Amino acid sequence: MKNLSILIVSLFVFGVANGQDWTQQQSGTGSYLYAVSFANTDTGYVAGSEGTILKTIDGGAHWTVQNSDVAYLLKSVFFTDANTGYAVGGGSTGGKILKTTNGGALWTGQFAGTTNYLNSVFFTDSNTGYAVGEYGTIMKTNDGGNLWSSRPSGTFSSLYSVYFTDANTGYAVGGGDIILKTVNGGTNWVIQYQGSSSGVLFSVCFPQENVGYAVGESINPMHGTILKTINGGADWTSQESGTGNSLKSVFFTDVNTGYAVGGFGEGIIVKTTDGGASWIELTSGTSKALYAVYFPKADTGYAVGENGTILKTINGGGVGIYETSDDQTHFKIYPNPASELISVESPVIPGNTRLTVSDLQGRVLKEMEIMGLKTQIGIRDLPSGIYFLRVKNAKLVETLKLIKR
Repeated sequence: MKNLSILIVSLFVFGVANGQDWTQQQSGTGSYLYAVSFANTDTGYVAGSEGTILKTIDGGAHWTVQNSDVAYLLKSVFFTDANTGYAVGGGSTGGKILKTTNGGALWTGQFAGTTNYLNSVFFTDSNTGYAVGEYGTIMKTNDGGNLWSSRPSGTFSSLYSVYFTDANTGYAVGGGDIILKTVNGGTNWVIQYQGSSSGVLFSVCFPQENVGYAVGESINPMHGTILKTINGGADWTSQESGTGNSLKSVFFTDVNTGYAVGGFGEGIIVKTTDGGASWIELTSGTSKALYAVYFPKADTGYAVGENGTILKTINGGGVGIYETSDDQTHFKIYPNPASELISVESPVIPGNTRLTVSDLQGRVLKEMEIMGLKTQIGIRDLPSGIYFLRVKNAKLVETLKLIKR
């Protein structure tokens, strides 16, 4: 009982939501931003629609427009050092690859060697890189992008993300929840995993040689997909994402701490600190969908998305579960404690509101949309203990403590 009291007190200490865990950066653009990458802790780049490339040299305090000299879609950006970087995407004539050797001051087009859009780029060293895209496209360069050649993928599924753990071992993910692996530097790719035909995996990341994650979405019902492997992809297991929304990007700062972002009509950020055993939804502070996430330092990270959205955190994204004090809340729940049925009531529901009930680990146990002034929820199926009831819409996020007897 003493340990439980300490846990509750800790949650109260962390409980006041100030909305500043993720702060909006002034991007200066309304373009959709699909990629973010940092060459070091202060110097970073984002890329997106209409050939947009932005650069910061002061950790996101200021972003300046780079002259890409193109107007097509850019989906991924990757830097091999402070000066040398690549951006890939597609236009009316097919796949596109840009390269800079002077920190983004000048970007020049490379011959992509494919008519298919490219969605992701990754380099294992200064010369060796890979780009993946539509219809199973996999391209490789051995000379810093001067020549790109096609590699057989064994699938026609579109590929959205590529990641290498060393010079020879890499992974690519895409439509149909497909996961490919190579162990010989991309010469051959084999299908490791293929899930639901209605599912899509948009991003893959390996914080350790054999430990990796892939995220995406599944339809009917819609939910955020998270898969994990601990044996180099021989087996992939599904994890509870904590969100019913699409997840577009995943990034881990160490083997236990990771982030995934996404959303439709709201900016979704989920976080794990226990290697994916539990994922907690953070408060992003934006209604814009997020498409990419990157952390140049353990606690400093960026998420980018719709309409020029750039978010930054310097505290690891926050703690995830917030409890709103009684004098702050626009909602009330009663009876509390309760054993079978609770009522959630508000004088005014400002638009469509999402309600979730989570346990102390952040796992979402119940979820629904509420429209009226009063909603009743059955809790008979919940074990006795402490839960968090969260209400969220475009204007507010509030969390109330619920005790189940």
